Amino acid sequence: MDDPPTDGHGTFFTKGSADPQGAFDPWREAGADPGAATEPQPRALVELLGTSLRVQGWLDLGHFARVSDYVNFLHGFCTIRDVNLLSRLGEPTRLNFPDLRVRLDEIAIIGQRDPGPVTASDERDIPKERRRLVVTTLAHIVYGYAFIHEQASTTAFIDATEPPFIPLVNVRIRWLADRRLAGRFPFALVHRSHIIGVATEVSGALGLQSDRGLTSGG
Repeated sequence: MDDPPTDGHGTFFTKGSADPQGAFDPWREAGADPGAATEPQPRALVELLGTSLRVQGWLDLGHFARVSDYVNFLHGFCTIRDVNLLSRLGEPTRLNFPDLRVRLDEIAIIGQRDPGPVTASDERDIPKERRRLVVTTLAHIVYGYAFIHEQASTTAFIDATEPPFIPLVNVRIRWLADRRLAGRFPFALVHRSHIIGVATEVSGALGLQSDRGLTSGG
């Protein structure tokens, strides 16, 4: 059996006793007080959309401040909690799960309805301009705006392989099969591997006039 800890001068301490001079606390040195309160980790309510998938749940961000930073760090699977399976048009169903792991390769779009305030990492003094994009996946048409370096080409931005998910603001999503509205999000991420077509301009009934009513996103 190990001897009780001492202060190095022959004075023994037992668990729960205090060093009157505060110079030696072996249990504090071993780690944080298990009874101490911990700060809650940030969470974000998101929707995951795939070719045949639509679910809503909470994403635990850990030490990341933004959904985009966290998602682009992941490999393999994305786990959401307090999950509700949604209908094709985004309506809640009776099917719920405590948690759900979804393969990242099957996620085409991650939508966030309440992106929250802009963080300090968003405020870097990098000149960018907002450019309109219309992206098609196997199942969706996605309208939104990307912030791109003012001297960069849109083609190069789309053709890049990193980050895996492209952030867009003021996003509107329609089902490709029947053009029915799937949802609107102030902020969304589109998986590059699901993109099959990109347009920077669009005309007709699905053109710019259909953006009326959208608000600025963060």
